[in-house]
Amino acid sequence: MRQLLKLEQGLIDSLDRYIKLHEQKIEFLQRQRDSFRNELKEGLKHDVEYTSNPMSAFLLVNRLVTDWERIRVFMEMDVGVKLQNSTEMPTAEDVVGVAEGLARLQEMYQLETKDLASGKLLDRKIGRQLKTAECYEIGNKLTIATNYRYAVSWLREALRLWTRESPGISKVEIMNALSYALSHLGEYEEALELTNKVLKLQPDNQRALSSKDPLEKWVEYKKEYGLPPPVPDANYKNYPSLCRGDYQRSPKEIAKLRCRYEHNRTPFLRIAPLKLEELNHDPFIVVYHEVLHDKEIKMVLDIAKPLLHRSMVGDDVTKKVSKTRTSNNGWLDDVMHPIVRTITRRTEDMTDLAMSAAEQLQVGNYGVGGHYLPHHDYAVPEEGKEVYPAVGKGNRIATVMYYLSDVAIGGATVFPELGVGIFPRKGSAIFWYNLHANGTIDSRTLHGACPVFVGSKWVANKWIHEYGQEFRRPCQIDQKV
Repeated sequence: MRQLLKLEQGLIDSLDRYIKLHEQKIEFLQRQRDSFRNELKEGLKHDVEYTSNPMSAFLLVNRLVTDWERIRVFMEMDVGVKLQNSTEMPTAEDVVGVAEGLARLQEMYQLETKDLASGKLLDRKIGRQLKTAECYEIGNKLTIATNYRYAVSWLREALRLWTRESPGISKVEIMNALSYALSHLGEYEEALELTNKVLKLQPDNQRALSSKDPLEKWVEYKKEYGLPPPVPDANYKNYPSLCRGDYQRSPKEIAKLRCRYEHNRTPFLRIAPLKLEELNHDPFIVVYHEVLHDKEIKMVLDIAKPLLHRSMVGDDVTKKVSKTRTSNNGWLDDVMHPIVRTITRRTEDMTDLAMSAAEQLQVGNYGVGGHYLPHHDYAVPEEGKEVYPAVGKGNRIATVMYYLSDVAIGGATVFPELGVGIFPRKGSAIFWYNLHANGTIDSRTLHGACPVFVGSKWVANKWIHEYGQEFRRPCQIDQKV
């Protein structure tokens, strides 16, 4: 019986240890909850500004993917309560995607990592100072995306911010990650220097030990043979400067451009003329102002939002998520709602082109860093093959793009070959011809959607094809144009 008393004492001691461990877990969960609650409170208070801020967007997605998953595992280990989420959680790929969007913004708008980490955006305070571990996470995700240039930038910032009190990350981890990213940029000397520093701090660090010998060999190779030439910049002509609003056309180029009321095209326009602003004469590019009202835009967005999905490239068999076009889009047919039919009729009034050859209305949304690299809307016909066979109405003769929202910063539509750029203005629409009057392609209509810096960009595209336009836009006397 005395042994049983000792047994019960052991059980009580075990229970005491369990309760103490349980209390520690509860304290930890309470601290995490308070931290998350403070972040959420700030986000809900200014939801548009918070979610359109690329730094806050990364932290939000990273919290949901990394921090909340750690909490879920922690709770399921012992507490016996499972977290229930009412919506689909973001994935690890989503976190990498947000980091890529952030790097895209840095490159396009020439943003300093130090400023972003301190919560500054174009001399405006938009958030708090990032922690060391958060900068490391951004750098780590950019390494996964093979964007080593900006991975190095963020890992350097993490190393600069690191102190012994920095929670969640060690100096050795940052140095190892930075060494790896530098080696992919050909900076083998600095990468080796960092690796040697790691080995001084931790002589048995396996990652550093495995990296040391290859780095030494690469340093010798670089001394003897040098490095291959850098990959050329993929940006098109004036694309970055147009996106930033830096590029200005000469007075001679804009001297003949006019603003006017368009009222001669259709009978309806005689009583409701359109406000037209000329952007370019050859090729013809204009903006129609105030062609959609807020109520109409709200109706379109209410219909489109449930239909949105990530932009894809490829045919029906090999479709995959596009990195040249980072947006969500959905298609609206005229039969779906009267407002869609109204926009189709309005498009005909604006363009004087037959809508029998038009595609459905495509509604698209560009979020953090969302962009569409310079491209043409027409297709280049192959010998003996029809362009856009699914439509069956020839090539895209013209494009109309409606702006369904304002964008705080960024999101311009630019034409690099022409030096033309326009920033979104809610309710306006831009119209241009993709083809010459004789039906041949006009390569000067290369255009792109600049990355959204702050805000969310909503657009609706109407692509109009050739067939049925013979008398609407006839060939000119000079058949070469």
